Amino acid sequence: MTDYNIYCDESRHTSDPGQRFLVIGALQCPREAKRELVHDIHVLMARHKAHGELGWKRLSPNRQAFYWALLDLFAKHEGLRFRALVADRTKLNHELFNAGDAELGFYKLYYQLLVHWLQPGNSYSIYLDWQQNREQHRFKELRAVLTNRLRGRSAIACLEPVTSENVPLIGLCDLFIGAVGYAWNDLQGSPIKLAFCSDLAKAGGLRSIGASTPKSETKFNIFHFEGR
Repeated sequence: MTDYNIYCDESRHTSDPGQRFLVIGALQCPREAKRELVHDIHVLMARHKAHGELGWKRLSPNRQAFYWALLDLFAKHEGLRFRALVADRTKLNHELFNAGDAELGFYKLYYQLLVHWLQPGNSYSIYLDWQQNREQHRFKELRAVLTNRLRGRSAIACLEPVTSENVPLIGLCDLFIGAVGYAWNDLQGSPIKLAFCSDLAKAGGLRSIGASTPKSETKFNIFHFEGR
């Protein structure tokens, strides 16, 4: 059994309704590699004087060298893998399928992101970027449902919220989901962000991050959820 850490974040599920596609993402690494990866990110931050929290909103021309160094880190580290679930918000019928509870529907999407990605025989520690929920048991419910579904296949060692400013690997996940959302919503306003989307696709071995990938794609996987 191999132990993995997974760092999760979301983008655009409550933002501008003009952007149809929301994105939920998960960044995975071997648990034993976590300390080294965090150290490497901190080294890059110091080298490029990139102080503060990293993420999509902080991508700008004066930080280009830093963010492209993160792309290089992702491309070269075999243990780093990413998966995004993309869903069209206009097609999510919370009234019919979630008793009007959009928050419940949101955590069902988290379930869909993870349940088909976790591999048999492994153990996973899952960290979600903390957010204020109306129902405080959502994280425990998600862990219970995943544990029950994966029983006998994969182990959920923990599933808990963390604050992103203290976890640079969630910041890296935020960067990637921001890029995926930018591409899927066909946004064009920032040349630096368009360039990042293009080079992120290359780092992940893809032609584009604006389209779904085969389920077998392991380095950078994009799942277009078209369910209910």
